[in-house]
Amino acid sequence: MRFIRLTMLVLALSLTTVAGAQGKKKKTPAKATTTLPQPVQKTPAQLLFDNMLPNTQRVFVIDSMVVEKSNFLSEIPLPAENGRLLTYNEFFNTNDHDDSYVYVNGFGNKCFFSVADTTGTARIYTCDKLGSNWSAPQPLEGISQFSGQMNYPFMMADGATLYFAAKGRESLGGYDIFVTRYDAEDARFLKPENVGLPFNSSANDYMYVEDDLNKLAWFVTDRNQPEGMVCVYTLVPSSSRQNYDLSDYSDAQLRQLAALKSIRQTWPSLEQRNAAMERLQLLLGSSRHSASVGTAQFRFPINDNVVYTSADDFLSPTNADLFATTLSMRQQKADVEMRLERLRKQYHEATRAERASLAEDISEAEKTVYRISNDIAKLEKTIRNKENLLLTK
Repeated sequence: MRFIRLTMLVLALSLTTVAGAQGKKKKTPAKATTTLPQPVQKTPAQLLFDNMLPNTQRVFVIDSMVVEKSNFLSEIPLPAENGRLLTYNEFFNTNDHDDSYVYVNGFGNKCFFSVADTTGTARIYTCDKLGSNWSAPQPLEGISQFSGQMNYPFMMADGATLYFAAKGRESLGGYDIFVTRYDAEDARFLKPENVGLPFNSSANDYMYVEDDLNKLAWFVTDRNQPEGMVCVYTLVPSSSRQNYDLSDYSDAQLRQLAALKSIRQTWPSLEQRNAAMERLQLLLGSSRHSASVGTAQFRFPINDNVVYTSADDFLSPTNADLFATTLSMRQQKADVEMRLERLRKQYHEATRAERASLAEDISEAEKTVYRISNDIAKLEKTIRNKENLLLTK
């Protein structure tokens, strides 16, 4: 009996030892899971920037000015013959649209402006002036359905090339500058194109304006600026687009050029920059209402580096006389434009029977203005060509 109890005790102890050993058995560690890095998902704007970067345009920026956004128009010295830039509220004498802008052409008979429709989407419209009144606004055929908010219009002197700013899926962020051209055959504007880098950025970029006579241009941006401030860049526009050669620049350098980190990097030479600055200073200080040979009030660019401001500057007395003729032609053109304005006002107030005769007079005056403008342009080109030949001797 004692033997049986002893045997059972030994067996119990053995089972306890085995159970304890099994309980203390080392656990097999779980296999570590490897987390693979996930590719960075770029936004459509970032993908658009990557696509634009290799095609960054070579520009020649001569100056920049940081101003309050509410005052940027005062830093764009657009000559009167190139038109006027105004706020919507100033032009239409209202307080309804604080951040909409208007461009009026040099003749003062056509304007382009931005205004929001009933859905809150801003579009660009145009009006023609008849007499003292403006016609009903008309959307621009071809771009009236362009996506995004549209603002800051400017029409070039050719009457066909329109710049404006828009923000939407075609922009890098905020407003971008776009360009379109009028197709006279189809009577509509072509599909707008983003002008690309370095004009545009992830910030707001807008109000591209060009003075083709003085070979100067401007655009506005709030990149790298505090709230309420913008930078107005002044540049020399190129007659044809030229991109930076990718083989000459690293990716980092190209990104700096695309961001306009240093305008000095854009100068072809210090001499060319100084000559352009001289044109700018003459434009800023010149009288836009009158000009006469023999005083410093007139400005006549001969080439990118030479601007005449006195009759004594002409190398040929004949060319000085021809230039005096152009001034007389400009006065004649101004007189016809004043008469044209009066005729338009009379037309607006006339009876139906009187309008037929006035319409002929208006048409004839418009043709005269167009003819004089062409004659001035041809004569000035002749003078420049002759003076340039003399300058190279």
